[in-house]
Amino acid sequence: MDFDSEFDRATSAFPDITDDFDPTQLASVKSTSAAPPPAAVDDFGWGFESAPSAPPAAVKVTGDADDEVEKFENQFPELDDTPAFQPVAAPTQPTLRSAFIATPAPSAPAISPGPPLYTQADDEEEPEVIKEWREKQAAQIKEREDKAARRKADTVKKAEESIDQFYEDYNKQKEKNIRENKENEAKYVDDLTAALSEGTTWSRICSLIDLENSQSKTLARAGPGTTDLSRYREVLMRLRREGERAPGAAGY
Repeated sequence: MDFDSEFDRATSAFPDITDDFDPTQLASVKSTSAAPPPAAVDDFGWGFESAPSAPPAAVKVTGDADDEVEKFENQFPELDDTPAFQPVAAPTQPTLRSAFIATPAPSAPAISPGPPLYTQADDEEEPEVIKEWREKQAAQIKEREDKAARRKADTVKKAEESIDQFYEDYNKQKEKNIRENKENEAKYVDDLTAALSEGTTWSRICSLIDLENSQSKTLARAGPGTTDLSRYREVLMRLRREGERAPGAAGY
């Protein structure tokens, strides 16, 4: 076999790996590597084209570079309008001043009163048990209210009657006291007038102080610092006995 010619033909199909990468060259490499291999020739020059043979493995000159190229083409397809590579903007770092600026605390959302969670539909009919319970409760409440109203009316009536009775008794007692005071006053005036119209002044004085019956006024108390009233008693009794002849018997 002419190995030199085959080697030259194979090397011309693959570009040098040191050159710049060109996708068009990769396409030509694939088309060349996919071409059917030449017919096998034995040592005697006889060809076995009719005999089936397994296709030879594709020769990879660049090693793992073909896999990398395929991955690159799958990830970055060719675009006519947009460039193949667009630089990504680097994230901006916060400055020292902005880092220390206090951010306002988030305010709690205002809780607005919402509709009740459980609402009963207007067209939903209540069970019979609940209806009976409501009627029974309403009757009991009405009965309690009626009893409370009657009890209140009785209490107010008794209070009014007690107040009226108090003022009635008060007025009766007041009138009685006034009448008795007037009677006592009239009697006192009559007694005083009668006492002044009879006897002498000394006789009236002796009747007022009651010298004959009161031992405390006629007998001297024993002990130091006491006054002997026996002489005073004797003077009054003598003036009363003298009657109209006693000095000052007719009064002043």
